[in-house]
Amino acid sequence: MTIKVSAICTSAEDLAALSRPAVGAGAVFSAHLGSVQSLDEVLTSDQPDVLIIDVPVPDEPAMKQIESALAKALSTHLVLVSPDRSVEFLMRAMRAGVREVLPAPLTVATVQQVINHAQGYPLINGRHQNAAGRVYALIQAKGGSGTTFLATNLAYALSKQDKRVVVLDLNLYFGDAAMFLGNSNAVSSVVDLARQTHRMDATLLSSSMIKFSDSLHVLPAPESPEHINEVTPAAIEKIIDLARSQYDFVILDVPSMLSPVTIKALDLADSIYLTLQLNLPFIRAAKLMVAVFRTLGYPNEKIHLVVNRYEKSGDVGLADVENATGLKVQRTIPNSHKAVNSSINQGVPMIDLMPADPVAHALSQWADLLAPSKIPRPARSWLQGFKRFAS
Repeated sequence: MTIKVSAICTSAEDLAALSRPAVGAGAVFSAHLGSVQSLDEVLTSDQPDVLIIDVPVPDEPAMKQIESALAKALSTHLVLVSPDRSVEFLMRAMRAGVREVLPAPLTVATVQQVINHAQGYPLINGRHQNAAGRVYALIQAKGGSGTTFLATNLAYALSKQDKRVVVLDLNLYFGDAAMFLGNSNAVSSVVDLARQTHRMDATLLSSSMIKFSDSLHVLPAPESPEHINEVTPAAIEKIIDLARSQYDFVILDVPSMLSPVTIKALDLADSIYLTLQLNLPFIRAAKLMVAVFRTLGYPNEKIHLVVNRYEKSGDVGLADVENATGLKVQRTIPNSHKAVNSSINQGVPMIDLMPADPVAHALSQWADLLAPSKIPRPARSWLQGFKRFAS
């Protein structure tokens, strides 16, 4: 779970310290220069789960301002940083709706302490756990991992479980996720939607999609990358948050080239599936990517390794991947090169084109794990198998 944390500091020097890239690891973090007068604006613009505010002079007017702002943002966990540690002040802060008071000054260590503890705040955990949809980011360790095939086919398998699923193609340089499902005739794209975040709503989101069925939609990448600079981290956050509210599952097809946009997408994901193959270049890339994830503050339980085109008899084994990354391989997708190529070339999802293929079976199992089917799959009898073999 990734939370949103904002801080309001009273000095430009503190703002400079809090604005360094490494600050805020483990959260979507933003810092602002201001005072209690800035509370309403920051609560409205950032909608943070946690707000840290520096109040050097916690007098009664300041406490009334805090109380008024929090009355309109009851779900925000406000942490007040103050030099006043008296019992009288602490009681007043509690009556104003402040959840925690920390000693001044507001430092980088203060921010990190709040973020480290925030996962234990029950109100925040409850809000995120009750969010409408789950967001899963599939990202390749390096090019050629087969991530787009897995993202689109997993999405299709989930949609067959009576779930509403959307694929967001974040490969802004010539992404082609829609082709894997048999349709590349897009009327809109991630870029077009990002340009309209000021008026974005469920209707606009829906009208921007390629609809493969009532339950499976895709927001494609742009045909040309010339305008991708208009896709900002703030725009991606709005798109993902709105998609989460409209779909049971949001599948992000994320490129391995990390940028502010892709990092924002990864921050917002409930889980990250890092895909690779069993050879040394992929393992090295996966090791480096996991190191970056840890620098970004992602916990191990958020990162899942998926080995694609897996063969047990290879020169390199799963243990080599696990030793290099320090993580267990969560899923393996068998090597079925010819069948997968047929699926891609025909634009037909694997579980429809060749349902008996081991890859189709692995994708169905993955979907069953994420969205257990309420209707048991019928078991094939030995007679059915014999009839198929005889035909």
